[in-house]
Amino acid sequence: MVQRMKTSPRSGHPAPLFRAPDVLVRATLAAACVVAGLMLTLQIASAQDRGAAREACKGDYQKFCSGVTPGGGRIKKCLNDNFSTLSEPCKQAIGGAGK
Repeated sequence: MVQRMKTSPRSGHPAPLFRAPDVLVRATLAAACVVAGLMLTLQIASAQDRGAAREACKGDYQKFCSGVTPGGGRIKKCLNDNFSTLSEPCKQAIGGAGK
């Protein structure tokens, strides 16, 4: 059995497959999914970098910054302030900041 195409009630012409709002909604959802995926990827990479820096700088933190209260970037500032005396793995992990 052959189905008839839907027609516009006003003109009698075949209705478009997608109405403009449908296309806009789909495009917006697709863009939102792409942005969310990128943000998740960046968060995972950032967390991995922080974990690597934390491991590489553990001894340096205990030696130079153990009295610093965590939060607000204070530990990073302490490590940067002591950059010249940090171990090479720690210097590499924090990316040469403070040079």
